[in-house]
Amino acid sequence: MGYIPIFLYLGSCLFLFVLVVNNSIKSKKKQYQESLGKLLDVLKENSKAFPEMASTTLPSNLEGAEKYYASLKKTAGEEKTTLLRQRVRPLLGRARQQQYWYNNTIKTKPYSFVAGLFGHSPM
Repeated sequence: MGYIPIFLYLGSCLFLFVLVVNNSIKSKKKQYQESLGKLLDVLKENSKAFPEMASTTLPSNLEGAEKYYASLKKTAGEEKTTLLRQRVRPLLGRARQQQYWYNNTIKTKPYSFVAGLFGHSPM
């Protein structure tokens, strides 16, 4: 019996580690997508006040959302800009933070192995 229990124990620890890390990465990605969804909803709601932005399509990623927010700020007046800033900036910061956490987790050495194993890629 000598080495069999040791190999089973090590294998089960490795398996549990991989499952926990994969679940953590999925959770971070879901949080990022929820934050981005909330940001895009607020941008869509606020863009209705600007007829110039009606022809512009709403972006689907964080870079596009930042550019869209910048173009909204350029077309807005002073009062609308402060209102827009109060609504959008916290959501934009939250989405950036979620993206950073996700990408940082994937780059970290023991987790990068699991990310590569399950096909997680940086955003």
